[in-house]
Amino acid sequence: MKKQREELEEYWNDQLDYLKRSIDYFDQGHETEARRIANSLRIILHDTKMSRSLVKQLHRNIVYLSSSYLYTPSNLLPSWTLLQVQSIIKNGNLVLKYLPNLDFPIGNQRLFFMTFEDWWNEVIFDDKNNVFTRRDIVLFVANTDGGAHVDPDLKKSFALLTKYNSLGISDLNGTQPQNNPIYQAIRVIAEEFLISVNDCLSGLKTRICYKERQFEMRFVDENRRYKWPTTDMNYSPETMEIVSKHKVQSRKLYRQDFGNGKKVEYIGL
Repeated sequence: MKKQREELEEYWNDQLDYLKRSIDYFDQGHETEARRIANSLRIILHDTKMSRSLVKQLHRNIVYLSSSYLYTPSNLLPSWTLLQVQSIIKNGNLVLKYLPNLDFPIGNQRLFFMTFEDWWNEVIFDDKNNVFTRRDIVLFVANTDGGAHVDPDLKKSFALLTKYNSLGISDLNGTQPQNNPIYQAIRVIAEEFLISVNDCLSGLKTRICYKERQFEMRFVDENRRYKWPTTDMNYSPETMEIVSKHKVQSRKLYRQDFGNGKKVEYIGL
């Protein structure tokens, strides 16, 4: 058992090294490196019928950083909660590109840590025809960008997202983004994961519950979900009419002070 544990620890460290190396290449402009990033994340995080994830085999007690903006399903426009869109100069021309939101928090943005299931299945894209979670994105890219293991309907919805601009983004000249939004999302997911691993070394053992503040998880389907504050914001009747159609599970909101000026919020059970 000791030897097996040592081998798993070595494999864990290898995967973290692969992940960090691929991130470096990605940041140098090699965006297809997102495939390697996704593969490492799948090995570390994803359970199958035949195998358990590396994080479960090692009994890693991790809570996961969600850097996404609060998703509102009643928004008439598509949502991409981990990304930004910018015009940049490329070869002397102005082009539109998706970029990962890595400098978080931005302004008064709230950052939340969540349980794995809530984080993994949180909606991060909504093109108003389909919603996509971190799990959807990571597994789709890891499975060779829609290879043999991908459901045909899911493959079609991803094609609309990645190749046919189902998010509907363009500039005043009608120019659409020149890169793949899900590769950029993979980059953010990897960043969230590495921060989660690092912060959980410090632990969230002294967290304090906000008894007067309430959060929920609202479910779009059996697994896909979004975090929803019930006491922190006011909503229109139109928004609540849509949200009320989604199954609800209660969550508690906690605050963790690390003692170095850093404070985080945790949405837990």
